[in-house]
Amino acid sequence: MGSYVIRMKVLPEDTSTNLEEMVAAIGGLLPTTAAIRGHKVEPIAFGLSAIIMDVVAPEEEGMIDRIEDIVSKAPRVSQYEVIAVSRMSAKLPPK
Repeated sequence: MGSYVIRMKVLPEDTSTNLEEMVAAIGGLLPTTAAIRGHKVEPIAFGLSAIIMDVVAPEEEGMIDRIEDIVSKAPRVSQYEVIAVSRMSAKLPPK
């Protein structure tokens, strides 16, 4: 079975929000089968920055909706947007 890679753009409540703490809080709320694969900070305007993060989760029915629900209810998160979803293979193809 494969996995999903869900790329999200997450905006904090305000400019004083510690973005690394926000990422850690989201990561702590994810199911044990999902994890944040990587993230970067993207400046928006007037001191506000967004986090672009990749969440890897198992390919199960309803998993993307579960991840969205968790991120939307995470502390210090104002808004989020799913930018892309792709399928990640569990195995490399043979040569």
